Amino acid sequence: MSYKDKIQQAKGKLNLLQYQLQKQESVVKDKTEYLANLEKAQAFIQNVAKKTQEQLKYHIEDIVQLALDSIFPHEYRFSIDFEVKYGKTSCNLIFKNNGYEIDIMKAAGGGVVDIASLALRVAIWSIGKTDNVLVLDEPIKNIQPALLQMEAWDIIQKLSQQLNLQFIIITNSTNNGEALEYNDITKVFTVVKENELIGNNSFGISSIKEE
Repeated sequence: MSYKDKIQQAKGKLNLLQYQLQKQESVVKDKTEYLANLEKAQAFIQNVAKKTQEQLKYHIEDIVQLALDSIFPHEYRFSIDFEVKYGKTSCNLIFKNNGYEIDIMKAAGGGVVDIASLALRVAIWSIGKTDNVLVLDEPIKNIQPALLQMEAWDIIQKLSQQLNLQFIIITNSTNNGEALEYNDITKVFTVVKENELIGNNSFGISSIKEE
């Protein structure tokens, strides 16, 4: 092979390598732009998620704190802390008494748990806005004395009126029934249980009647 042919062959390889280089540079450019757009999109989503979490945080905190202060003024502070673990966001409910974080299931009375649970259910309902009905089973059974129970029923009444939310409340306390009677949009029912004998077995048959 002559030197001229070798030079032409080398030029051909050089042209091929230059073409491949340009092609790879174009791919790298496209990938770089895609990565930059992806990072921008991720930052945007994270920003939206953070703002949404902040709005949820303030919304839920306000409702729960208002309920706690109505029954236990200045005794308990409630807050929410969002934490990312293993790529997932978790929500921690924090209760404090006298500035110290506590486990209300162990360090507070059952009445605090009742009020916090009720307020959290209403707060979650208000976010999703599903059917305007909440069914509660003995929602304030642990609140004592009776005066505080009256205040708790008053909170439920106000929530019902302000949020257009219908509460269906199951309770076996006649005093609670009396507390509800002053709410002219609420009806009180009594469960009547009768036994029916079939063969050798006795079955409880329940019905309700309006007071």
